[in-house]
Amino acid sequence: MEMQEIIQELKSCGAMMNGAFLLPDNRIINEWYIPVKAFQYPPLCRKLAYEIVKHFWDMDVQVVIASRVGVIPFATEVARQLEARLLWRSRNEDVFYPNLAIHSGDRAVLIDDILMDDIIPYKSIGREILMQDARLIGIASLIDLTTKKTPLTVRQISVLKRDIQCIESEQSVIVQDRT
Repeated sequence: MEMQEIIQELKSCGAMMNGAFLLPDNRIINEWYIPVKAFQYPPLCRKLAYEIVKHFWDMDVQVVIASRVGVIPFATEVARQLEARLLWRSRNEDVFYPNLAIHSGDRAVLIDDILMDDIIPYKSIGREILMQDARLIGIASLIDLTTKKTPLTVRQISVLKRDIQCIESEQSVIVQDRT
């Protein structure tokens, strides 16, 4: 899919919105993302997953891991296309769903909806992978909002790379003038 087609598809299903959105830290941004809205449409989810899968064909992926419950439809489609097993986290997010496990030697790809600079949520998954003598070979997401190079030494793939744009407001101008 071409970039403009992806953006149009995400906007048409409500997964990407333009406007002015207030963040908890009082910054105002110009775009808001709700990826789960795109994942509810299997044909769109299939197309978006293919944009990830084509980067992992040559890597012999055995397991795809959904980082959280809301990502399961997207991770399922990635796993289906890669012909890999699918794992997901339990509600408490500390362990994999009962009776699902990473096996020794597995080559894993972690799937998320939005990738941000904070990699702390992935650390417990990474530890679990290492404890099982498996290997994390990639992290993939629908939207990449990272602002710097992450310290991860794995393939990092996203369908759409976006930069968060802060909208100038009287409050943010005042904050900017103080620094």
